[in-house]
This record gives sequence, C-alpha cells and structure tokens, in this order.
Amino acid sequence: MFIHLGSRKVFHSPSTYHPDSQWIMQQARNASMWMHDEGIKPRFLIRDRDRIYPDEFNAFWKPDVRCIRIPVQAPKANSFVESYVSSVRREVLNHFVCFSRRQLDYILSVWRDHYQQRRPHRGVGRDNTVLDETFVPQTEGRVRCRSELGGILKSYYREAA
Repeated sequence: MFIHLGSRKVFHSPSTYHPDSQWIMQQARNASMWMHDEGIKPRFLIRDRDRIYPDEFNAFWKPDVRCIRIPVQAPKANSFVESYVSSVRREVLNHFVCFSRRQLDYILSVWRDHYQQRRPHRGVGRDNTVLDETFVPQTEGRVRCRSELGGILKSYYREAA
C-alpha cells in the first residue's frame, strides 16, 4: 500500500500469495499512475527494509522522489502506515476469514473507500472531519445509516430534505 501523508489518500495494491521483485515493480508503476491521476507529486517515499525490493525500485522513482528506508526495527519511523494497517486489521479484517485474494481485495477496497470518504479523522483539517474535500455537512433531513461489510462499517448521513 501507498499512503499520501498530506491528504491521507491510500492506494492498495492487489493481494498476492507470492510477492517478488517483478510484482513490486508493477505495483510501483501502478502507484505512480494513481498518483498522477490524483494530482499527487511525491517528494519522498518511505519504505521498509524488506529484501524483496529490487535495486530498480529506487531507480524507478528517481530523480523526482527520494526513497528513504526506515531504520532497522523502528516501526515508529513509518507510523502512518503502521497506524493504517492496525486500523484495517482491528476494525475490519479481525471480523472475517478470507477464502480468496478476490475476497480480501474486495474487503480492503470497501475499507479504503470508507476510510477516505466517510470515516472521521482527528488532526486533519478541522477536528474529526472526513478526508473527502467535497463533503458538506447537512443540517436538514432524516438521519440514515449506511452499513457495509455486513454491518462492520457504519456511517451516517442525512437524506435530502
């Protein structure tokens, strides 16, 4: 996964049973296209020290993006990703047994959409706001509940008056 710290927008790579260097490079290309589509111009890419990253990974991002490997055994150096992963595990994945990659990818895509569009975030903009820039709080209409993933994710909205 890739997370843009300024906007908290997230790109999920499709899951795989056997990640290798070719798969990593394809995800780098996919993330680069996603960033271009979203208008994100990264300056830094913080990544872990996994041996699966080929030398071409850093070269792919240069000269525009500086790749930084986190220190050994220092998860706090990548705290935004660690926080996101722990949230998705605690709030969603702990409630499911996935029987296929397709099911996992679906659950993660629903979570990502919920995270980016409906889930309140503290410390981003005004207190407890959602990340969607087009969100406008409504004061008229009946309050309704949107339930996803069998009720695991819930959000509330107002019907048009």
